[in-house]
Amino acid sequence: MYKLFIVDDEKVVIDGLLSVVDWHEHQVEVVGTAMDGNSAYDLILEAKPNIIMADIRMPGLNGLDLIEKVKAVNPDTVFIIISGYTQFAYAKRALELEAVDYLTKPIELDEIIAAVKRAIEKYEKLRERIDANRKLEQYRSQVEEKHILHSLFGYPLDQIGFIEGYTSCSVLVTDCKSQSTEKLLDSVKVLGSQGESHRIFSYGMEDHLVTIYFSYGNSEQDSVFLEKLTSLYKKILGHSITGISSAYREITTLQHLYKKALEAFHVGLYLQQEVTHYRDLVNMNDTIGSCILKRMDQFFLERKMDLLSSESLIDELLSYSILENLTPAKSQYLCFKLINHVFEYVHQEFDINVEAVLQEEKYLIFKQLNQLRTMEEHKVWLLKKIGKLVDYLSENQMSQKEKLLYEVKNYLKENYTQTIGLDEIAGKFHISPAYLSSLFSKNTGVTLFEYIINMRMEKAKELLRTTNNKISDICQQVGYENQRYFNQVFKKNIGTTPGNYRENHIVKQ
Repeated sequence: MYKLFIVDDEKVVIDGLLSVVDWHEHQVEVVGTAMDGNSAYDLILEAKPNIIMADIRMPGLNGLDLIEKVKAVNPDTVFIIISGYTQFAYAKRALELEAVDYLTKPIELDEIIAAVKRAIEKYEKLRERIDANRKLEQYRSQVEEKHILHSLFGYPLDQIGFIEGYTSCSVLVTDCKSQSTEKLLDSVKVLGSQGESHRIFSYGMEDHLVTIYFSYGNSEQDSVFLEKLTSLYKKILGHSITGISSAYREITTLQHLYKKALEAFHVGLYLQQEVTHYRDLVNMNDTIGSCILKRMDQFFLERKMDLLSSESLIDELLSYSILENLTPAKSQYLCFKLINHVFEYVHQEFDINVEAVLQEEKYLIFKQLNQLRTMEEHKVWLLKKIGKLVDYLSENQMSQKEKLLYEVKNYLKENYTQTIGLDEIAGKFHISPAYLSSLFSKNTGVTLFEYIINMRMEKAKELLRTTNNKISDICQQVGYENQRYFNQVFKKNIGTTPGNYRENHIVKQ
């Protein structure tokens, strides 16, 4: 059905047009009427008719002016003029405004029907032309977008006509998670269509939104628009980090602008700045002062590493990075030096394998560090690694007594086959024999000599099971010179003689 709107200042004319024609028979639906041009315009915008039949002389807005005003909004609307006047000037202007017909009152039924049919035919041709133009514009736009995207990766930018005449070009890179990309792309497209001083193209690339901004205005207009753009990012994403390249007039590809915007983005991300311009990077410091490196060395020379003091040192390093305006790469190098100091300190002071404690190989640990993107991420990562080491040391650190017992047991393990006495062992560790005897029995549940005998008996059983050595030789190997005494001790502790033990404990392997 085609939609028809009728405008005439005489109600009798409107009523006549409504009643004299069976509009449905001609696939037409009357969607509204009005008796003056001003109210007609408002109703037409709401009803969106395909065909308008309007009088010329009406209160307020006349029919010819109504055509001009409606066509500015809906160019595919078709008009039929009806009038009680045959003035040439009216007819001429109606033709200039592409009215399909000019009917003079009184109007015959066949004239009305013929005019509506011509209007429908013209409307269809207009729609075909508009559809073709739209498809052509869509195709052109797709070609442009594809070519612009290729140019970001180094292809030349001299094949698109619209590039001519721009005053400058910039690239913006914004952090954008995949779930927000489509919404942001649509919003950027809407914003970009407002005004004629720019052209913009946006692409979702991994976790980034890349926007290319071609300006056809001045620097003041650019600043206003870029501010609107970054505000839009923040509104949709909640919080956004944007890097903006320098603005260039002469460009052959967009790749170098993209790289500059990406570099600015990474700096902004590290410092958690909402907007970072590439021009600001020239002020960044690429040199680390020797004072902060000496401070780090001194910290570990004092041998006072714990989680609280480490956090203080981390804060000091990161504050230095901000104060000295260090590049992210240099700031990250300080973090690398710090964690490397920690690893060396733990290894040297406690003879501990850091990789085993962290359950990660060092190269993977340092790879993690290189993947961190913000200053806060570096701090959290450092505290987590150091905290895990500190916790391990706290849980496994020996007391002085535990350390003494550990060393005594190791000494006995290495020397139990020798003839050793309590005085000799106590002298070895610079303590009294009585203190050693008491400490050992309280913590192991056996006397020092019972412990030595147990070690000798376990070794003797192993040799009896696994070798063909004579019992007299085994006796010597576990620290006994007299075989008879060895046999007595073995039977007392094991419950049988060495010979019987061997007979009953040899099995096929």
